[in-house]
Amino acid sequence: MKIAILSCLLVTSVLLASCGSVQLAATDAPGLVLATEETRDCGRGRVVFPAGEYKAEVISAEGIYYKAPKPIRTYGVLIGRSEQGGVFVSNAVGNPQAAWFGDPKDNVDERPATFLGAIGWSAPKLWPCAPRLPLRKE
Repeated sequence: MKIAILSCLLVTSVLLASCGSVQLAATDAPGLVLATEETRDCGRGRVVFPAGEYKAEVISAEGIYYKAPKPIRTYGVLIGRSEQGGVFVSNAVGNPQAAWFGDPKDNVDERPATFLGAIGWSAPKLWPCAPRLPLRKE
């Protein structure tokens, strides 16, 4: 019995410690729509963003992570791969955009929620992209 209580306390404290200035977006948070598939040079390679509705996934102090309706494709560094990710819209002046992939809940405020995040495995990767994607609010 004592082990079960201790385990619950440990899990609760880890979960609370992983919460920072990062929060899940509300289910009714407005998303963004990309009318057609777009390809951009981003960061270390080329990214193909699928057309469709990008739902707000995570809100941080730096901006909002919008999840793509299906995996984005990355080309360049590791040839070509499908990645879970989407578009990050920064709160900085001009609202710059970046492709993101990984886990936005993991390391956006430098407080990894998991061991893999602590070693950089699943932390979100941000690749700034230009020109801006023609996203419209839903």
